[in-house]
Amino acid sequence: MCKVLCVVYLLLIPGLVKGRHNMTLVKSVLSVVFGQNQWTNTPIFVGHSTKHDDLTSFINWLHQDLEVTTLTVDSHNPPEKYNPIGYLNVTTDNSLSVFFCYGSQDIVWFNVDKCLHRLRRSRLIVVLRSKRSASRKAILNIFKRLWQLQFLSALVLHQENIYSYSPYPTVHFFKMDIETNPLFAPATQNFRGYVVSTPVENDIPRVFMVRDHATGRRRIRGYAYRTLVEYLHRHNASLHITNPDADLSPTSNVNMSRIVQLIMDDQLEISVHPYVHTPKDWGDKSYPLVISPNCLIVPVRNEIPRHMYLLRPFDTSSWYSLLVGLLFITAALFCLSPRRKGRHWSQTLSLSFLDAISRVLFICSPTKTYRPSIRYFVVCLQLTVLGFVITSWFNIELDSFLTALVIGEQVNSMEQLVQQQQKVLVKEYETAILLRHVEPHMVDRVALLLVGVDASEQVSALLSFNRSYAYPFTEERWRFFGMQQQYAYKPIFRFSTACLGSPLIGYPMRSNCHLEYTLNLFVMKIQDSGLLSHWLISDFNDAMRAGYVTLLDNVLGFQAIDVDTLRLAWCVLAFGWILSSLVFSCEYYGFYPWRIVTEFR
Repeated sequence: MCKVLCVVYLLLIPGLVKGRHNMTLVKSVLSVVFGQNQWTNTPIFVGHSTKHDDLTSFINWLHQDLEVTTLTVDSHNPPEKYNPIGYLNVTTDNSLSVFFCYGSQDIVWFNVDKCLHRLRRSRLIVVLRSKRSASRKAILNIFKRLWQLQFLSALVLHQENIYSYSPYPTVHFFKMDIETNPLFAPATQNFRGYVVSTPVENDIPRVFMVRDHATGRRRIRGYAYRTLVEYLHRHNASLHITNPDADLSPTSNVNMSRIVQLIMDDQLEISVHPYVHTPKDWGDKSYPLVISPNCLIVPVRNEIPRHMYLLRPFDTSSWYSLLVGLLFITAALFCLSPRRKGRHWSQTLSLSFLDAISRVLFICSPTKTYRPSIRYFVVCLQLTVLGFVITSWFNIELDSFLTALVIGEQVNSMEQLVQQQQKVLVKEYETAILLRHVEPHMVDRVALLLVGVDASEQVSALLSFNRSYAYPFTEERWRFFGMQQQYAYKPIFRFSTACLGSPLIGYPMRSNCHLEYTLNLFVMKIQDSGLLSHWLISDFNDAMRAGYVTLLDNVLGFQAIDVDTLRLAWCVLAFGWILSSLVFSCEYYGFYPWRIVTEFR
């Protein structure tokens, strides 16, 4: 048997205050609902027009007949004193709330709002005082109040009548019979033409405006816009753009601070623009469209000069290994080479050294060997295979370098960012967020590199490929902007691994928004189907036709080998000239160091 948390905060209500409620009807309705769908917790909200004896009798009846626990809240304490009852394991499925109400302006509405936070889909029964007005306007005001607080499953009991309502497409109520099954209608998936109003501005690639050249009319693109529109269409609702005539330049960017403030002031229920940062205690955010790493986009730097391409195919350790191997091969060939009469050992060693270089480079040997021994033949065969493998690998790597851009070390950490003194262009309101993700000992040094600007200026700098700055961008934005250089020979920016967390990007909406539940389910279905990736590529084509983005055409074309490209070859040649001149001078003047060493021995 499930554990039921029973918390009873029942404060005595003085005597009789202005009339009574129809407790018989309340008990009858609760009995019918309990038979249709049982629950275990009953929060009770008491207005100032409730008789103490009736309330006590009603609570005892709930405990004895329905065997449910109760939690009583009245107007003696302000809403700030209460916590949402969801903390007490009260959920939408195991609760039914009863509110003894005086009218739409009753102060206890604020307590209901606070205590039933995140429980707007739970069942709520509003019991009105029997002697109050039964006019249509008075009842409608109660339901407008319920809709203002986003209660979707509610009944209003007045005298002998039971009322329910629907907010779609506008708030309207209707009378019900107690025999209706179920009394609380299930959550609807049909919004019956409900209209969602929101402003739309440029927020590439999530939302942006394009102009149809054929008709001259403006259209809206972006994966976030398409998701919301498809969601509303699926649920028989529509989107109304409140600023259809706004003149938006390609470099303009949405003012999310203003939109968030509209949501906080209950002037907007949801925004078509997804948002990363959510202020505390202001509203809700939908299930994330994407969970995207937020990293620095840095300009590509440290390009390797073409004359250094000859050294890049092999790592430094590989070159050292080849040098040691060359000496070992020289010694092996010197020991295995057939001795010829009249040839000094120094000549044999020199020829073995040249032969070793020829074998490693897979070129013709400078010596001819007649009737080689088996050992010499096997060693030369192995050296031929080794030379073929080394030269093949080297040539393949070198060919790939000549058809691509070879770059050196890039910015991949905050330490490298500080070391290279790379400026970062950030939105002013994101400066504090960025510094929160930097290690404490580096905050001061990174702060000196941040340049705060408004969102439009940042987008304008990135669209113009301003290489003077790095930019903090989420991966989904970079996927869009990075497609501009997908055919570029020389990339301008790269997505580094200097990251600042992985924010949740979702739709901001008012607290307890009625769209949240169905929108979350729809977003998850969209993600499973892969439509977000499809829309991102499709929107790039629309943005390119509208002039927001362009494909980079920085192909370097054919580059002949010039003198500077052969710098290493000239260095090797110069070293050879110097060495050969030194040897020639020794021979010309009859100075042979190796003979002196031999005579000394």
